[in-house]
Amino acid sequence: MMNLPTALSLHLDKLALRAGGRADGRLLCRDLDLTVRAGERWVVLGPNGAGKSTLLVAIAGLLEPNAGSIRLENRPLHDWPAETLARQRAWCPQFWLDPFPVSAWETVACALLATHPELDSDAVQGLARSWLQRFDAAALADTDVRSLSGGERQRVALATAFAQGAPLLLLDEPTAHLDWSHQALLQELLREWSTQQGAAIIVVHDLNLAWSLSTHALLLDGQGGASWGRREDILQAEALSTAFGIPVSAQNEDTERRWFRVELEKRK
Repeated sequence: MMNLPTALSLHLDKLALRAGGRADGRLLCRDLDLTVRAGERWVVLGPNGAGKSTLLVAIAGLLEPNAGSIRLENRPLHDWPAETLARQRAWCPQFWLDPFPVSAWETVACALLATHPELDSDAVQGLARSWLQRFDAAALADTDVRSLSGGERQRVALATAFAQGAPLLLLDEPTAHLDWSHQALLQELLREWSTQQGAAIIVVHDLNLAWSLSTHALLLDGQGGASWGRREDILQAEALSTAFGIPVSAQNEDTERRWFRVELEKRK
């Protein structure tokens, strides 16, 4: 793992987002005022259309907020040159487009070449293959990414994001295609990442996975409102039930190993 800076600080200052970034778009969230620091792992939860992916796109610097600001290292995000910003955050979206025949290791290498031009070709290939190995994808290194399964392609995408060595990871539903074994592997690597003073913001739907992945949580209610803070305070059964419109119960609420039961047959 590359050495990560220890001064990471991302601040959302009274942030408001609307669907599509349009002034007349549906309100997704407003007055978000939170700070993400080195060593923290934030999960973002909420119903479909609540603005989770839009928030990650805005933090990645690819969408202007409708109000408020985003500051990275106390510097407004729009003031960061694109090349410099690319070394500060790595964004792993929900979907990928693979129009050309490229191997898995070359996919990872493309991100490394863009963010670390000082590396020679041998170093780039070595790092790319090393990160694929860490995501249990070494056997796929020379395989055309267009032929991979969803879970295999997901692991290549995650290896690509981690390999960049950016202190801030933005992961949009990174476990959507992963089996349980590889979800556990991602959890392990994210914990290691945070011990190295990296931070992560992760969109998820699975409440139990959200608990195990995170130190902090941001819950969007789908009506423009939000709550955020330590996972123990935010991932509460009543708040989750209200946000998702379905009964949620929590077990072991007074312990470190909280888990949730969702009553799918009892939709409100």
